[in-house]
Amino acid sequence: MPVARPETSDSRIIAHVDMDCFYVQGQPTAVVQYNSWKGGGLIAVGYEARKDGVKRSMRGNEAKKVCPQIQLVQVPMARGKADLTIYRNAGSEVVSILARKGRCERASIDEVYLDLTDAAETMLKETPLENLENIDEEVLKSHVLGLSLNENDEKEIVREWLTRRDADHRDKLLACGAGFMGD
Repeated sequence: MPVARPETSDSRIIAHVDMDCFYVQGQPTAVVQYNSWKGGGLIAVGYEARKDGVKRSMRGNEAKKVCPQIQLVQVPMARGKADLTIYRNAGSEVVSILARKGRCERASIDEVYLDLTDAAETMLKETPLENLENIDEEVLKSHVLGLSLNENDEKEIVREWLTRRDADHRDKLLACGAGFMGD
């Protein structure tokens, strides 16, 4: 399958970082909307609770039946409405850390677009991919559009693609971007 390539030489490497309700991770937890009817509506569900079958569309009481150990965290109130300030502030802290890697554009409380182009260009100049001996295991799990894989040698095929001397410069930049996200 051919890969569509932009004609410009100034391609950007943009990562979409979705922290997926980072503020409810660690134990079975969900954030409950300020409406307390039937335990309140869930607006964020941590992965641990999702494993037990808890979904955002549930009410708090139903979530407790599915996952008795769930911690339901009430959204703070201000002037009779939900106050998401603590979540926005936590998201801002995460964005400030991500901004060390590149320019950020915040899309929501837990989503950011991160421009890794300059960092990827610097990485390529300092350490050409074909010279890499150790490649992060997470990077080797990358899906590369148009690359034929077989299940047994998938990581080795990705490793070979990443370290090809004749690889397109934009492909190398993309690989560097994947490397940053593995960090």
